[in-house]
Amino acid sequence: MLAELIDAGNGITISTIAESYGVSTETIRRDLHHLEKSGRIHRVHGGALPAGRRAPVAARMQAYGDQKRQIAKLVVSLLEPDQWIFMTSGSTTLEVARELSRGPTLSVLTNMPMIAEALHGPAKQKVALTGGDYSYENGALEGQQVLDAIQECVFDTSVIGVFGLDVNHGMLEAEKYYQRLKQKIAERSRRVICVADQSKFGAAGNYCSIPFEKIGTLVTDKSPPDPIAKKLADAGVFVVFPGHEREVDEAGAEHPALEERPCG
Repeated sequence: MLAELIDAGNGITISTIAESYGVSTETIRRDLHHLEKSGRIHRVHGGALPAGRRAPVAARMQAYGDQKRQIAKLVVSLLEPDQWIFMTSGSTTLEVARELSRGPTLSVLTNMPMIAEALHGPAKQKVALTGGDYSYENGALEGQQVLDAIQECVFDTSVIGVFGLDVNHGMLEAEKYYQRLKQKIAERSRRVICVADQSKFGAAGNYCSIPFEKIGTLVTDKSPPDPIAKKLADAGVFVVFPGHEREVDEAGAEHPALEERPCG
């Protein structure tokens, strides 16, 4: 019932929920924590927002906004001028686009019109849209036309948003279409950079898209939980987060996070 109450609007405060149910705010905070880990809602300061694709992008940007901006700065530091890149739709990739508007200069293909608009800036990025059917719910272009556009290309780098990261299955999606989309992007990319704020660790999803060994680089806002961190390390994924821009292997050798890892 709590998740349905939050889904009914654009968000709701903890105090309002507690008053509605006649329980303490601490009880509501615990319940919201469990709902967030299951992928049902996003917690924000003082309340909660509808999660994932049920919420508009503008609402999702309020969840972990500071963390997404940190992630964006780190992603931009991994990109080199004149690369040909794909950027998936999503609130975190949109933040990356805003940071990229100042450079380096790239050629970008995306299925999110808001990303194309956000890239307008001093760097004068070259931007193309895939075409496809516009989803007002997702703020993205979808359908076979998107998959066909990706199939025609080989990207230097792809920047892929994460819906959920599962310790046993890698990246998870809520919809089968996004499973196919992200698998196709990874197949057509020389390097894969996945972006995920801390709420995506352990978040639920229905479909497996990209296994750990295909991720290449994961950029996040804090160290992943130990079980996921071990899976990432075993798969050779470079994990980048604030204060940890270099990966150290078991022998003690440092590897720059910028190192290219082909996805195939």
